Amino acid sequence: MTSISNLLKNNKIILMDGGVSTEIQKRGVDMNSKVWSGIAHIVNPNIVCQVHEDYIHAGAQVITTNTFASARHVLESINLGEETKKINNEAVLIAKKARDRSAKEEVWIAGSMSSMAPFNSSKEVAEGKTVASNYKELAETLAESGVDLIIAEMMRDVANAKLVIKAALSTGLPVWIGYSAMQTKSKKNVLSWRWKNSLPPIDFVELVKAISPLGGNAAGVMHSQVRDTGPALEILSRNWHGPKLAYAETGKLEKPDWNFKEIYEPKRYADEVKTWIKKFGVQIIGGCCGTGPKHIQVLKNQIHNLKL
Repeated sequence: MTSISNLLKNNKIILMDGGVSTEIQKRGVDMNSKVWSGIAHIVNPNIVCQVHEDYIHAGAQVITTNTFASARHVLESINLGEETKKINNEAVLIAKKARDRSAKEEVWIAGSMSSMAPFNSSKEVAEGKTVASNYKELAETLAESGVDLIIAEMMRDVANAKLVIKAALSTGLPVWIGYSAMQTKSKKNVLSWRWKNSLPPIDFVELVKAISPLGGNAAGVMHSQVRDTGPALEILSRNWHGPKLAYAETGKLEKPDWNFKEIYEPKRYADEVKTWIKKFGVQIIGGCCGTGPKHIQVLKNQIHNLKL
């Protein structure tokens, strides 16, 4: 298999999948009030596998494991902490199964890591003495299970971002860093993304400056509204000079489910992505919550002749 890092070095545009958890929900799987999608692949493995396969058929070169919400401190909220390694290993095995069954060209598997606290917690991000070791455990489990790279998703506070990224880097695998951002109401400033009030506002530029020295193989903006992604990419581009990624969310969270009423149509979303490629040199593209295989299929067709 060609190295994913070599594709980046050769300035190739890489197409990721779209939203995993929200696509699983869209197909009838209930989201858990405490762990969101964290055990969806245990309860409904066939649906999760089909989601991965559909993204591969749509043209995704990178598919993402359903491990965004399955760190030990999240699973402990439903008394499954001792099953952490098994649950995360199973998520990788399902992604591998989908690749083996559906991929006609090279497809890489990205292990997702986040700083998510239990979904019903009042906290924006995970807290506690064990979170660092929990991130290390998750990163090692993903690596041992056979992912090709790790994505640190929804990085939005300095303390947790450093812990997640250091854990991912310790595996020796390629690490992509996905920041989440939002504009202020006046649109004069860009802050780190939040949806609870447990974290003080952080200027997005300060977050990027604090995290960029850690390294990584790519960095960018994900799980941010389409309208906020461009302004955040502009800031990131001034402070990160490696390969860039962008995959936005569309729609709205209404705990524990996703509202699909505000979804960008695939063609409209693809037009936005093309702007990010041309204006900011974004090399890794895809979709986050609310996007689906049709978005990826349209992106595949739209970027066919684009070059950096």
